[in-house]
Amino acid sequence: MADTLSQEEIDSLLRAVTKGEVSVEEIKKEEEKAKVKSYDFRRPMKFSKDHTRTFQMIHENFARSLSTYLSGRLRFFVDVSLGPIEQITYGEFLKSVPNPTYMAIFTGSSLNGSAILEINQTIIFGMIDRILGGAGMSITKSRSLTEIETNIVRRETMRFLTLLRDAWVNVMEFVPEIENTESNPQFVQIAPINDMTLLITMEIMIGTIEGFMNICIPTSVVEPFTEKITNQFWFSSSEKKEKEELTPKIARNLQNTPISLQAILGKTRLSVGELLYLQKGDVLRLDQYHDQEIDIAIGDFPKFKAIPGNHRGKKAVKVTGIRHETMEDQEEEFDLSAWIPKKGE
Repeated sequence: MADTLSQEEIDSLLRAVTKGEVSVEEIKKEEEKAKVKSYDFRRPMKFSKDHTRTFQMIHENFARSLSTYLSGRLRFFVDVSLGPIEQITYGEFLKSVPNPTYMAIFTGSSLNGSAILEINQTIIFGMIDRILGGAGMSITKSRSLTEIETNIVRRETMRFLTLLRDAWVNVMEFVPEIENTESNPQFVQIAPINDMTLLITMEIMIGTIEGFMNICIPTSVVEPFTEKITNQFWFSSSEKKEKEELTPKIARNLQNTPISLQAILGKTRLSVGELLYLQKGDVLRLDQYHDQEIDIAIGDFPKFKAIPGNHRGKKAVKVTGIRHETMEDQEEEFDLSAWIPKKGE
């Protein structure tokens, strides 16, 4: 039965409800039955929707990086887009792969097992033709790769895996290593037939050539990192990494930032009238004596204590200590009364 009712079916259903032939309660019960989904215990789903969304974000980044790399490598516009992400058995994956094809079995230092990168021959031969100076034409009849073609594609596949590693770096870090390459999928056994795998499909277009690239990862390889495969952890890891990268840059910029350093010989306070009548030769009495330590201020805040003097014919100060006054002490109003000379002084 189709999911969408035609106009005639809708009219017939309304007439049946009006005449009482069909009750609304029965329709609701049918809808509730339709909401129940069957579950195959032979094919348990290992990852939730939240995990799947994280996988989608990771491989969307991988698709963009791969598209940029191939466009520059082949000197041709290449479009790579993320296709469906499925959880299927390893046996179903092998049945879906054409023979012959190109399959690279790879692993990593922190991976618990191996995974597969499979590329359709349509894309493989189109890439080889462009790399060797051709127009990017693919073949019409399937065949196995020659030894020279295998070496060329193996080098490019290693670059693909490096981009895949960079896309996964926030979840798990691994150094990819190609264990073997194969053209017949029946000769590749990285997991039992009934084991569940994560299948990521990439749609690749090189000019007029269209094909697919599949990444098959057994769930046993990814399961140890399940707690990290969430949107919250992924974004927090990205922010943490970004902060770690910015911290040394900020420190370097601060170290090269110029600041003003001034030696304060003393302070005094004048009224506006006294200031207006100041003349050349007048003497202003400061708040400290000539043999006392003076303040060295960074910006507007006194930070060090020093003694004034000369060094190689220039005025200089010698730092004698650090000033430990609080901000409140620095903001107190200056009291000049203690420095007014008394009779007999």
